[in-house]
Amino acid sequence: MAQQFDYPKNETDLRVTLDALYSTAKTAVDGGKRPSFTGLIELMSCEATIMTAIHNIKANKGSETPGVDGWKMQRDYLQKPFRWVINDIQRVFSHFVPEKIRRVYIDKPGKAEKRPLGIPAIRDRIVQECIRIVLEPILEAQSYKYSFGFRPMRDTQMAMECITNYVHKTGYHWIVEGDISKCFDRINHGTLLKRLYHIGVKDKRLLQIVKVMLKAGIIGECEINEDGTPQGGILSPLLANVYMDILDEWVSKQWLTKSTRYEYSRHDGKIDSLRKRSNLRPAYLIRYADDFVLITNSHANALWWKDSIKAFLENVMRLSLSEEKTLITDVRRKHIHFLGYEYKVVPGKAKKGYIPRTLPDRKRLKRKVDEISAEWRKIPLSASREKVIHELNLINSKIRGLINYYENCTWVNATMKKYSRQLEGAAKRRLKQYKGKLIPANQTQNLINVHQCYTTKIPSIRFRDIWIGVSRLDFCCWKKPVGKIQAETPYTEEGRTIYFQRTRKKRMNARLDEIISMETSELVSSGQAGRNYNFEFFMNRAYALNRDKLKCRVCGRWLITGKLCTHRINPHLPLGKVNKVNNLASMDRQCFALVNNRNADISHFDTKTRSKVEKFRKQLVKSHNKTTV
Repeated sequence: MAQQFDYPKNETDLRVTLDALYSTAKTAVDGGKRPSFTGLIELMSCEATIMTAIHNIKANKGSETPGVDGWKMQRDYLQKPFRWVINDIQRVFSHFVPEKIRRVYIDKPGKAEKRPLGIPAIRDRIVQECIRIVLEPILEAQSYKYSFGFRPMRDTQMAMECITNYVHKTGYHWIVEGDISKCFDRINHGTLLKRLYHIGVKDKRLLQIVKVMLKAGIIGECEINEDGTPQGGILSPLLANVYMDILDEWVSKQWLTKSTRYEYSRHDGKIDSLRKRSNLRPAYLIRYADDFVLITNSHANALWWKDSIKAFLENVMRLSLSEEKTLITDVRRKHIHFLGYEYKVVPGKAKKGYIPRTLPDRKRLKRKVDEISAEWRKIPLSASREKVIHELNLINSKIRGLINYYENCTWVNATMKKYSRQLEGAAKRRLKQYKGKLIPANQTQNLINVHQCYTTKIPSIRFRDIWIGVSRLDFCCWKKPVGKIQAETPYTEEGRTIYFQRTRKKRMNARLDEIISMETSELVSSGQAGRNYNFEFFMNRAYALNRDKLKCRVCGRWLITGKLCTHRINPHLPLGKVNKVNNLASMDRQCFALVNNRNADISHFDTKTRSKVEKFRKQLVKSHNKTTV
């Protein structure tokens, strides 16, 4: 029976609805069935979903990259009237005709060939994001638990830890390193749509939209795209995972989830023991997008699995394994290369006699180090000291980014040390012009949490009374990776709690649309729906209220329905900046009136309130004077 849901009125309701979608799908799968969902188009095209989709896209750097129609997010959507934007996207859902895709080619690291990227029009991107928001919880509830690519709350370190766990637990050392050739470009549309229907997407209107979207032509190449999902599209990674789930399910059913004659209350050692005594061929599949590794117990079984997967991909999924990249490796003798890491096992004190040795992929790391070294040479010789310090900080962020990615490697420090001297030399040569010196790291005043732990001298440049240092690549140590906790998901309260405890990140509150609804009505009824009261204003004032913790920025009183006003700190900024969150302040009605009426008496207020009113008034005067000059 198809499941129906109430359509959300705000972002809080949307979160509840997405949780319900996940719960329904998970319950069905746990019961040995598949879920069934209809009415998804109405959920995707409701106001709350559209606002959330636009907010997600505008936070992406690519939001200002135009598609074939030349439209950009800031100019052509955020600066338009609120109701026009909502109606436009809802109209597209009612009769979806996608624009053609603009294709660009980017370099593949270390290769001569180029990677094709498809850039849809902004309107089509918003529609894709609306679809992704609703489909993701349905798919998350059913996806293979050892698939890590393009999925929320999963990363490459978890994938590597999964390999370590299985190699350690089973004692199996034969690994098939798999790579699917041009996976995104060869996905069969018919098979993909059937898979979507199979996993519960029974809304045929949605399936038709996905079909039309997949077949959108590519400018200068084809009128109709017969195969593949264009890399660069928002929905492409999700659809690729739906397609690859066919492989995940097939491999899993051969070993991990192989059904037994009797039902067992425990699905651990008992069933593993039964499998090992059978004629089954062991297989533990760990997949990240179109790359995968399969762990098994012998060279013969590894060869069998390679041939079987190759045949399955060709006959069922119309894909092919890359002969060049698909290898069979004994990790006791040789490293495998996966997700930018090198992995093998060496003799050590462990139950099975081997311990993991992981290190950064040395070829990839060398490329990254060369790129960072080149950044120093790009700084003009005429650059000011301030400009050089700015570039230094950017380079430091890239160095720390490399360290953060590879800190789960057991040999991270030993490997990084080999390349650290190259970066140090490049920095010393460029800072020589500014009388740079080698200063002990703990005496510099940047990256204090890192540098205070080291006395090694690093290239530094003086700025006023402080030294700014260039961080070293070997300022790192092994950090035990965290394995994936399957209960960790963005679609349950328990899963979100696990995530925030693990990452120590701050929870993002939902937009408080229900609180500001009265302000919306008054602004519209009073005629304040002009140029500055655009979509960006109506969206960002809710995020500003979250930032202000539901309190007035002047008097500190709680802001409840009927008392909220949103003040522009500098109302004379250009349209593209005036409604940014950092230019909006949530205020009580009385305080809003006092700030905007410089003649109003504030002598009877307490000192703190008077001070804040005067501060906002001065900012208004200052912005006005700058405009009139």
